[in-house]
Amino acid sequence: MLGAGLQAVEGIEQLRQQNWFIVGCDGDENAPGFSHCDDQIVASVYHAEECVPAVARYHEQVRNIDGVMCLAVDTPHVVARIAERLGLIGLPVEIADLGIDKIAMKRRFNQHNVPTSIFDEIASPSELISFATAHGPTVVVKPVDSRGSKGVSLVHDSTGLEPAYAYARDWSPTGRVMVEAFLPGPQLSTESVVLGGIAHTIGISDRNYELLEKYAPHIIENGGELPSVLPNPDVESAREAIQMVADAFAITDGVIKGDIVINDGVALVIEVALRLSGGYFCSYSIPLNTGISTIIPTAKIALGLPVAESDLIPTRQDFVVQRYIFPEPGRVKSVSGLEAAMALPGVAHAEVWVRAGDQIVPPENAGGSAGMVITCAKNRSDAHVAMQCALSTIQIETAG
Repeated sequence: MLGAGLQAVEGIEQLRQQNWFIVGCDGDENAPGFSHCDDQIVASVYHAEECVPAVARYHEQVRNIDGVMCLAVDTPHVVARIAERLGLIGLPVEIADLGIDKIAMKRRFNQHNVPTSIFDEIASPSELISFATAHGPTVVVKPVDSRGSKGVSLVHDSTGLEPAYAYARDWSPTGRVMVEAFLPGPQLSTESVVLGGIAHTIGISDRNYELLEKYAPHIIENGGELPSVLPNPDVESAREAIQMVADAFAITDGVIKGDIVINDGVALVIEVALRLSGGYFCSYSIPLNTGISTIIPTAKIALGLPVAESDLIPTRQDFVVQRYIFPEPGRVKSVSGLEAAMALPGVAHAEVWVRAGDQIVPPENAGGSAGMVITCAKNRSDAHVAMQCALSTIQIETAG
């Protein structure tokens, strides 16, 4: 398992219930997920040159590894290289690499008629200005090869273009920047298990962007909720778009995490990741909503074990709401109420990952939150009420 951070813990526990021997791999020797694994490898999962040899040594000298996957880390390219090195099941390296190069990904979309936004790779602020003049004025500027919304800006006028270009370039490991025409409309997060070439889209969540204006130009997602409030034709359009991605990438068996916008009734794919999602979507939100996990079938595929159709058919449709916690900037004076919030009716999970003495700064990306709450109920209203109660119970006091 590549990734043993806090977000991986619940997923690792789900795998342990299958009585598999779990070897966690993470660059942090104190990664919290390690205590839930049977063994560990300390190596950076984001650097193939470090991770692949470390896993290969373990395989050759300690214990045979039968399958490899990642969880809550964006490393499908490293997973593919480990699978290739050890002769395990996995995506071809050239396909996995599409998942971490957004320009190559979007060009593949165009080649196979997958509906997506107008985009281009840009090499200078002047090229960005030209694109915005032709396709703007509102555009999204992002690194070609970063993750977790790092380096991404939503720009509404020409004055913000040059800073957005520099910001995106600084976040790109290779200094590459891209731009997309902004597509208005509700956005969805999806998670699909592909089996025999058929994409079973199990998780579909409405993405919450109520903080866009507050933290502009940064795009801060503040959680989401399942099932979607969108009409069924829009939801089915999203499913069809993900199937088109699976076909375009020639994925027979695997997993696709999608970011989709419904624009004038058409589902357009913003981008995809060829891995399980982070943000507790695969580990908590989808199982709470549907009664099934995408983690188990993904692991079975990696191990070459059969996946039953029943593993991919939802057994219920409960209502799930997730929100992140963004305290006022400043040094944390105290944190209270977490245990009380966890005990409230309808609260499925809550975490706070800051402590007294930590410095809170205005968020710039998905990693800027201080905590998270997930609630679950038989109707949407009750799930929202439980969320408001939990958020008002958790107190993170800061001093400027």
